Amino acid sequence: MNTTTRAVIAIVCTAALVATSVLGGSFLGLAAPLSGDLYDTAAPTGATQVESPYGSASVWYDDAGVPHIEAENEEALYFAVGYVQARDRLFQMDLQRRLVGGELSAMVGESTLDSDRFYRSLDFESAAEASWQSVRGTDVGTPIEAFTAGVNHYAGTGPLPPEYALLDAEFEAWTPTDTLLVGKLISWQLSGSFADLRRATAVSRLGPNASALYPASLDHDVPIIRDSADSDAAPFSPESVVENASAPSATVDGDFGALAEWTDAYDKDPTYGSNNWVVSGDHTASGAPLLANDPHLSLTVPPIWYEMHLSTDEMDVRGVGFPGIPMVVIGRTADAAWGVTNVGGDFTDLYTYEMRDGGYVYDGEVRAFDTQTETIEVADGEDVDIEVRKSVHGPVIERGGKTVGVAWPGFSATNESLGVYRLNHAESVDEIRDALRIWDVPAQNFVAADRAGNTLYYPAGRYPIRVTDGEVVRGDTIFDGSAGEGDWRGYEPYGQSSWDGFVPFESIPHVENPDLLATANQRTIDDPAFYMGTSMTYADPYRGQRIYDLLDEAVAQGDVTAETMRQIQRDVRSDAATSFTSYATSSDAVAQMSPDARELTAELDGWDGQMRADSRAALVYRIWVDEFQTATFADEFEPEGMDDSYYPRLSVLQRLDADSQWYDNRSTLEQTETRDDIAAQAMNRTAERLDREGWETYGDFNTLDMNHPFDRAFLNYPERPMDGSQYTVFNFRSAGSTQAGSSWRMVVDFSDEDDSVGVIPGGQRGVFWSEHYHDQLDQWADGAYKPLTLDRPAGSPDIVFGGGQ
Repeated sequence: MNTTTRAVIAIVCTAALVATSVLGGSFLGLAAPLSGDLYDTAAPTGATQVESPYGSASVWYDDAGVPHIEAENEEALYFAVGYVQARDRLFQMDLQRRLVGGELSAMVGESTLDSDRFYRSLDFESAAEASWQSVRGTDVGTPIEAFTAGVNHYAGTGPLPPEYALLDAEFEAWTPTDTLLVGKLISWQLSGSFADLRRATAVSRLGPNASALYPASLDHDVPIIRDSADSDAAPFSPESVVENASAPSATVDGDFGALAEWTDAYDKDPTYGSNNWVVSGDHTASGAPLLANDPHLSLTVPPIWYEMHLSTDEMDVRGVGFPGIPMVVIGRTADAAWGVTNVGGDFTDLYTYEMRDGGYVYDGEVRAFDTQTETIEVADGEDVDIEVRKSVHGPVIERGGKTVGVAWPGFSATNESLGVYRLNHAESVDEIRDALRIWDVPAQNFVAADRAGNTLYYPAGRYPIRVTDGEVVRGDTIFDGSAGEGDWRGYEPYGQSSWDGFVPFESIPHVENPDLLATANQRTIDDPAFYMGTSMTYADPYRGQRIYDLLDEAVAQGDVTAETMRQIQRDVRSDAATSFTSYATSSDAVAQMSPDARELTAELDGWDGQMRADSRAALVYRIWVDEFQTATFADEFEPEGMDDSYYPRLSVLQRLDADSQWYDNRSTLEQTETRDDIAAQAMNRTAERLDREGWETYGDFNTLDMNHPFDRAFLNYPERPMDGSQYTVFNFRSAGSTQAGSSWRMVVDFSDEDDSVGVIPGGQRGVFWSEHYHDQLDQWADGAYKPLTLDRPAGSPDIVFGGGQ
């Protein structure tokens, strides 16, 4: 390939990485040709008879392209899983491991060097290897090895995706560590955070009054566990890990803007979220429990999730997993089900150091960084050497004269792959709870139910206790690592941790057999026994409040059904909108508006907050609230070099006093603005923007526009206007290049009717000529579903695996 062609591909490749960063920016999907000639004829789909060293297995593809795999033993099963995942998503799998391993530039060129530098600096490869050494001798070790063999068998015998020919690249053999590496990517994108860098920078540049914009806790009344007395957590005092402990705060002042700017593209987006809830049989028409889940992530081509139904004599499980990982991550068995949302707690700590004599100070002595020089291969360019450094806390990153160590549980050997394996075998809530005992990262809000009528809520994961000078401290700061602040006892980065200084599993707030419980990434519980997170890590309360309101109403009106659950998942009323519209329509604000702006304000009179594509009012509100945020904060933040990623949460803005200092525009010295002034300015700008853009209804702005990273018409998904918003249960948002929403919707019903359903936003296969490229997209967009039962298709299998010993 000539250098110009590769450069064009690399530019759009890099843009796609940034645009899809919530799950690692890894889902590049298909590489785009410079013309459609490469795809003039459909490639074969692969063999229907496949030799397997592990024994027999059969694959039936259903009408949605979901593989139903039955095998005589687990090794044969996971070999087949590896084969079919590679058949349907091989290039996606390859790009994921290259991203997190820092090896993209070897395929696409120098434009991804910055990404490779970041991921190499954190050395996820060594973390994945440590995890593999931890689990290889367990029940999940052999399945991962069999999966690996299946992937490589397809890659060696089947037709490779055309991207490899386009990029003049080869597929390198999959390894067991690669599966764990994909897991590290997912875990990092859900729980790794550099929010403390942004907070410290904002306070440094704007002054101490800015601290109020990032409170320890968002002001709302809807934690996940609504009544703290309902928690079944065992008594726990964080002081028990040290002697004479108290809870002071440690702080490191300073401007970390250069580091914050660099890491922003690789940080989890705290505005993304997910929903799940469980209703016990006490409130359902059938007397059997119901469970719902819809994780909100980047919407990509191909989709983030891959659906599978896996069966042996000892296991029968169906749901979705990530390509590159052989197990079902969210799903159901015959008698149990589980759903997950991100806890949103604080699981990343940052440490500064006193630098001396070429090393860093720790525990009263100068220590050498653990240093290794690594080479980043660059296609059609000069290879680049980087120095990877680690301290006692973990990897070290540097920008703008700041050297910061990063601690994160996932840098240690972790066992979540074994946890998922056990979930896939669970036939009761008790077995699900046992699987969660070893869950390390990412911490997830699990809701579970079983056919016997049991329910469960457990935010499983490793919660660190920070210790400074023998005292327990909070984690919402940047610690002085040289002074020994904020250490995690029992944590060994890139090794085997004892987790002695972490919260015991039994002491994590949880609820056994809740009648009704919902999570939407809001804080877990009021006044927890230990520090869990802050306003910068937990979600705004709007979705959580709405779900609880709808569930409470459904229970009060009568018995809940699976259709009730689906209706709630389709709800598009925004509690954020109903909270803010009174600001836009206040008489003092309207009096200052232009005639065009006043006409727009009239659209909000009597509006019920429904974010529907055909609504003019929803459009007016959506653009106005953006302008309102900007008019409130931009005059302070922009002159100090901080964009809207530094702005506080929407619920913080909602609760500012009407005469808050943040409403005053510091560029207008002769006037002191209040909330009414800013609301009027925002509506005037909204009128100008709508006139400029020509938008008439919300769907003109909120448009499903899921483009393939290489943006060719025959590769992109069809466009359409969409209901929903960032703060509605039916979650979809479009803003610039961002397309985010429900990446999987599932309802599990344990009644005799088994009205279980699910749907993904797109299709199962990652090749555009397949009939399953985006055949579920309209169902998903319309709030429809397909069955999620454990029945396999009738007739002969599509692929038969044979052989073995």
